[in-house]
Amino acid sequence: MEVRVLGSYGSRVPGHQTSCFLVDRRLAIDAGGLTGMLQMQEQIAIDHVLISHAHLDHIYDLAFLVDNVMTARHQPLRIWAPEQVLAMLRQHLFNDQIWPDMSSIQVNGCPVMELCPLFPGQINQVGPYQVRWEKTAHPVFSAGYLVSDEQVAILYTGDTTTTDALWTLGRQSERLALLFAEASFPNCMVDLARQTGHLTPLLLAEELQKLDRPELPVKIYHMKPQYIEEISRELMDLNANYQILQGNETYQL
Repeated sequence: MEVRVLGSYGSRVPGHQTSCFLVDRRLAIDAGGLTGMLQMQEQIAIDHVLISHAHLDHIYDLAFLVDNVMTARHQPLRIWAPEQVLAMLRQHLFNDQIWPDMSSIQVNGCPVMELCPLFPGQINQVGPYQVRWEKTAHPVFSAGYLVSDEQVAILYTGDTTTTDALWTLGRQSERLALLFAEASFPNCMVDLARQTGHLTPLLLAEELQKLDRPELPVKIYHMKPQYIEEISRELMDLNANYQILQGNETYQL
């Protein structure tokens, strides 16, 4: 499995893309940096997009991606999420007001886009990947994902404050090789982090005790750019092995 980091920040300023990860050039996890980072042929190659939740920083490039690739593909671009998230995309984005309902448009004999539900409590087959999810603690319905191929798995927290079920999901995976975890605010803003459904470095360190995989590489994303220096310093003070993502990193698992 190859994972490329396209976006790793919790907001947008020049040079900083929001949450977006690309697996084997075919599967995107969240859409904060797809069209902003990928050339056209790379965009066309994407078959599946997992969306953790419908907040703007996680769907920022989704509408543009569908528009960019629709005449170049001969099968739908499949957007996967729990049904509660898909309902928000239908109502608030692909609603023929903010953006066309791309699922109703046909090109090359097939729909441009399909919205595909991920079912709770079971393995969902997404192309060659097995995907399981758990609801996380965020103001809107949000999911964290365990994405597996035949050899390895990655755990992606999405946006969350303190939670439990996601860590149980990761702890039970024998293939788990890498964790992508959010840390949005510095420790001094812990009350704001809890109110908005996010983690601080200290909260993250406490959460990782629930995962109970001290050997697991941890890659940190979703830092708010205005606090990046403080968050980075606090993370390094807690564990020098944490890696703070800056975007465009690639991991071979």
